[in-house]
Amino acid sequence: MTYFSRRNQHVVEFSGYEDVSYLLRKRLLSVLQKYVGRNPINYYDSKPWYVSIDKFIHEVRKEFPECNPTEVVEDGEFHKVFTIVEIFLNMLKDVDFNRRTEAFIEVMEAFKLSGSVYEINGGNIELVVTEDLAKKIESAKAVLSENPSAYEKFFQAVGNFVGRKSKVEDAVKDIFIAFEDYLKDKTGENEYGAAVKYLEKSGHLSSTQKSLLDKIYAYRSDTDGVVHSGNGEKPDEIDALWFLETVVAQLLFIDRKLKQDIKEE
Repeated sequence: MTYFSRRNQHVVEFSGYEDVSYLLRKRLLSVLQKYVGRNPINYYDSKPWYVSIDKFIHEVRKEFPECNPTEVVEDGEFHKVFTIVEIFLNMLKDVDFNRRTEAFIEVMEAFKLSGSVYEINGGNIELVVTEDLAKKIESAKAVLSENPSAYEKFFQAVGNFVGRKSKVEDAVKDIFIAFEDYLKDKTGENEYGAAVKYLEKSGHLSSTQKSLLDKIYAYRSDTDGVVHSGNGEKPDEIDALWFLETVVAQLLFIDRKLKQDIKEE
């Protein structure tokens, strides 16, 4: 179920490439505190109720000697955090079936709720998108950092999409809105088409590049469910990934072109 804050888009969460956001760390720590304990005995079954804390620390320290798992999850390097989570998931095989299932679900939810570009696949942590796209999305942070509104809209849309917390058509719509916000901010124009024309006239876009931006607008306008009942079919996940990658590429390109002017002045 989606509760009020997320349903009305008051929560922005994104955890990017080679990163563990503050809230993802808190969620993972909460799961570990719930399912790792000192008294693993389950009186109703032969399987223990918890992952033994002593065995857990031992397994973690085989990978990272003298490591304090709690401290690492709170403030450690991303690869160490993910390794500790994978160790925990592997150790769940010895725990009561129902508790094991609950723990797996809670770890999966932690990644989804945090809008992470990573997900749980079996007992492994893997990227939801390609590594190349994940890196490009991360690069977009610097591009959008000067425009808080576009930054918030974009990473809310991406976080909702990779965390599967929004409909695909809503993700396409929200990614476009963020891109439009960025273009209007950079050009001083009041709408998308005027901003694109400005960039062409100012020499930042060739006619071919302008045509691509026009097609981004056309796709957004013609796709069913994105703005209204369009002529095209509703986008699926592959369509949304294409749209996201296309928009990110244009963000990075336009940013480089604009900064090139500043260097040449």
